[in-house]
Amino acid sequence: MADDPNSGEQEPRSPFAKLLDIHAGVSQDGVGTAFMRIQDMHRQTAGFVQGGIIVTLADFAFARAVHSVSQPGQPTVTLELKMNFISPAKDGELTATAKIISKGGRIVVGEIDVTDDDQTLIARGLGTFMLLRPKS
Repeated sequence: MADDPNSGEQEPRSPFAKLLDIHAGVSQDGVGTAFMRIQDMHRQTAGFVQGGIIVTLADFAFARAVHSVSQPGQPTVTLELKMNFISPAKDGELTATAKIISKGGRIVVGEIDVTDDDQTLIARGLGTFMLLRPKS
């Protein structure tokens, strides 16, 4: 079951991504994308998308970028993720695009942009993932 028929990936979404209705996009050559249609459940009381949801979307896209440069099935974890919120998001679809900017033996650093339908920059982030050793 693919998250996105165009992604070429046959990987299930995490339960948390399913809960928030976040969908996978591209995962290749150090780039990962994820998207979500804004729904009422994503908004805080002022009517804008809650910041933690934007961070979750960014983290999901970053994981897709990391998985494109790691060994198949290799476990990974987020070590650090910092987001700057630039513009509020209220309606439409959000897209997170992550790009790997440095990959060492076990540490991967990437940058993530979250944009809306009009390509307005909603948030920009920088993060670090760790490639774990598979359990034997």
